Amino acid sequence: MPMTYSVADLGIQAIGPVFDIADLILSGASSQSDILGFLSKNAYKIYAGVDASGPIACGFTGGGLGFGLFNRTKLILNMSSINSIRITAAEDLLLSGGYAHRFDLGGGHQLSAGFGAKGFARGEVSPSLGILEAMSLLSNPASLISDSDFTLTTGVGCDLGLRWDWQERVAAGLVYRDAYSPAIATNYSGVTSFIADSAGSKVGESIYETLPSSLDLGFMWSPELGLLSQVIDSLVIALDYEDILDLFKPIPRNPILNASLGVEVRVLEIVSLRAGIADALLSAGMGLDLTVCTVNLSVFGTELGIDPGQRPCYNLLVDFDF
Repeated sequence: MPMTYSVADLGIQAIGPVFDIADLILSGASSQSDILGFLSKNAYKIYAGVDASGPIACGFTGGGLGFGLFNRTKLILNMSSINSIRITAAEDLLLSGGYAHRFDLGGGHQLSAGFGAKGFARGEVSPSLGILEAMSLLSNPASLISDSDFTLTTGVGCDLGLRWDWQERVAAGLVYRDAYSPAIATNYSGVTSFIADSAGSKVGESIYETLPSSLDLGFMWSPELGLLSQVIDSLVIALDYEDILDLFKPIPRNPILNASLGVEVRVLEIVSLRAGIADALLSAGMGLDLTVCTVNLSVFGTELGIDPGQRPCYNLLVDFDF
């Protein structure tokens, strides 16, 4: 079984009208009239931010064994009305490892079963503000970290997976994420206070909880290309359904939002072209395999509501994987 190493990864995702907000700030349009004018154009509903994965992303897979260490940084502005604004800044650290075993069933059929374990930590500030508080924050962004309540969440968890494939042409997989993932969340009066005196800055009692589980199902088909194989290296068509358990919640999302369909075409052994639909929104992307580094660029949509078209948000993602 081939071995694969990952030494670093940097993925930057721009969420919503983040470039418009950056242009507003860089152009010096910081007066109340300028900001209110921008918000008015967006009906006082904005979901924007930056989600960066890496640069910590070192890992190894081979012989059915895999492990890795990863980090992620997120800054999100979620404005649902002029008096309901939530700004979230979070840093995640994940250590994961697992093992999978493949069973040869004969006739080109194979069945793989795997188990993954993980430990994670998240530091987060997520204050709810009014419009005047949010505007004053623009003049002193550092106060978001120093003055807001800080929550530290740590925990462990396990995932289970099952995959069947036939001659690497047809495959089906089932993943049970967070089969059991207990966590503990502790609030502190601020990041600065936590660093100076974690025990003295603790607010209230720690909260013990279990992360919600997710059951995901996927299918893949890679057809024979015949004469087209002289031009196209591979063609993959995938159909997924995420979070089957959501269907049994008291207020589930519209079932169509959890279904996704995608196509990937690889040509010249270097370029991958991708297109699909997820969250009932179109997506497209491409990848370049430069041997020592893989570069991926994608544009995709995310539905923030529970019905198609209720509150769509588009994202731009650029990723460098070494």
